[in-house]
Amino acid sequence: MYQGNRVMVGMPAYNEAENIATAVENFLAQNTVDEVVVVDNNSSDNTAELAEEAGATVVSETRQGYGYACQRAFQEMYEHDSDLLVLVEPDGTFVADDIEKLLSYSSDFDFVVGTRTSPQLIWEGANMDPFLRWGNWFVGKLVEVLHNTSNLTDVGCTFRLIKADAYEDIRHRFRIGGSHFSPHMLIEAAREDISMIEIPVNYRSRKGTSKITGERWPAFKLGLVMIWLVVSEWYSDN
Repeated sequence: MYQGNRVMVGMPAYNEAENIATAVENFLAQNTVDEVVVVDNNSSDNTAELAEEAGATVVSETRQGYGYACQRAFQEMYEHDSDLLVLVEPDGTFVADDIEKLLSYSSDFDFVVGTRTSPQLIWEGANMDPFLRWGNWFVGKLVEVLHNTSNLTDVGCTFRLIKADAYEDIRHRFRIGGSHFSPHMLIEAAREDISMIEIPVNYRSRKGTSKITGERWPAFKLGLVMIWLVVSEWYSDN
């Protein structure tokens, strides 16, 4: 619990056997976290078994895609009567202690989003070279200007918190099943005038292989998809 609010952590997972147990255990060790739910997105390894052994509630999402897994995680947390819904990837890139940062800002904001682009918090070996860092910054500023949000420097950070009431206001708008779900959620929150703030979080090297941004060309193509989404959504509103 955090200030009387039930806190759940949701983890979208696809073949994350290398670190899933550690991630679950680290977040459950936080005295503010009540429960961890892992969404197994058709893993071919033993991600689900390891997560359950570590103490997580495990559910399956058969629709393949990062966005579908994230949506299912939010849905499960909401249906389990969580007041504060926290999303995070279980690949070792995020630090469980940083959840306290998100929680502290939840007293003033309904939507708290992490950023991985602060140089002082990017660990050695983290997958955040200048190409990815400035790419995220550029798309973040595009969202900020076109959709009138608060300061944004990272559109791809999974580590985020949203209050249940705010989630209820936008959940019917979710329609992106792919890897560009993160900016999609930012845009939908802006459309509903949900109070939002971005805060810096630690970003470390991942365990296992990145499914999208581990290579330059797939990361570049994802960036183009995100730009198209941001601009097309702005155009549809004007």
